[in-house]
Amino acid sequence: MKAAIGTAATAAAIPVVSTTAAAHFPEELAIDIAPEREGNRVEPDENGRVSVAVRYTEFTGENGETVVFDPTDRAVRYRFGTHEILGNGGGVRPVGDGNLRDVDGDGNDDLVLQFPLDGAGFTGEESTGTLFWEQDDSGEHGYAGTDDIALPDDMAISDIDVLNYALTLEHLEHAFYREGLASSGGTFSEHDVERSAIARYFDRPTLRFSTYQQLEDIRDHEKAHVEKLTQTITDLGGNPVEEADYEFDYDTFEEFVAVAARLEDVGVSAYAGAAPLLSDPDLVPPALSIHSVEARHASYLDTLNRRRAAPDAFDSARSMEQVLPIAKEFVASE
Repeated sequence: MKAAIGTAATAAAIPVVSTTAAAHFPEELAIDIAPEREGNRVEPDENGRVSVAVRYTEFTGENGETVVFDPTDRAVRYRFGTHEILGNGGGVRPVGDGNLRDVDGDGNDDLVLQFPLDGAGFTGEESTGTLFWEQDDSGEHGYAGTDDIALPDDMAISDIDVLNYALTLEHLEHAFYREGLASSGGTFSEHDVERSAIARYFDRPTLRFSTYQQLEDIRDHEKAHVEKLTQTITDLGGNPVEEADYEFDYDTFEEFVAVAARLEDVGVSAYAGAAPLLSDPDLVPPALSIHSVEARHASYLDTLNRRRAAPDAFDSARSMEQVLPIAKEFVASE
């Protein structure tokens, strides 16, 4: 293998809420998932890995020039997973530098890499897999390639992906409160909050004049959740999802509190739906401890919105498929 190929990065887990990264990775590369198997059938080896061949490719660049992508001459800066998840800035990294062989018989060496499936975001329902090559260490530009994939029938989401899903929501919540409260550089001051119709709903001064501090506590809780989940994912060998760019639609403090209540309600139901997906029993207690705190947040926000805090004896859980479209409403568009 040529000297240009350096040490590959360690395996990384994946975020789940899209940013603008995908726009910088035009589909130009030719890849072959599971090249040794008919129909791109993925049957992970004993280490839970799948092979992906990066083929020697020629294409026309943005300025009309001919671009030759020789994987033996390019640094090993690849990420693999679903196209949507890679567009979020995540993906699993290859294990090692790979090996060279002519996969497609065109006389040029191709690079065959091994990627862990754990943390790649596949659930078993996907029909394609995508590879990103990063042009530099920023990870914001490069090329992409997509190929068909046939996943195992018993494919299950990994613990890293479940935790990154939770971390994505915690990033969203923390950013919301951070941007809303003046003590962290946000919009509303303590004066604004204490004199709002929402705070004046409380007759007791100790309740009215502690509203701002209660919201600061919630903000700080969300930050602590971000830090705990980030550390846990790192300890598991994954790559924690980073915070996205958000747009929150509120002008008044009353509107801010209404959005907060919605975020907390979604967060509570998301944890209820995600916790049973964890396969490691040691991860369940900390996940449930976050879930109960999120429920306390939701109850307080319901009170501020003059809604019954617990109208039902049982709450419904939300699946990832139900939660992600809601979370994406707050992600800034390109």
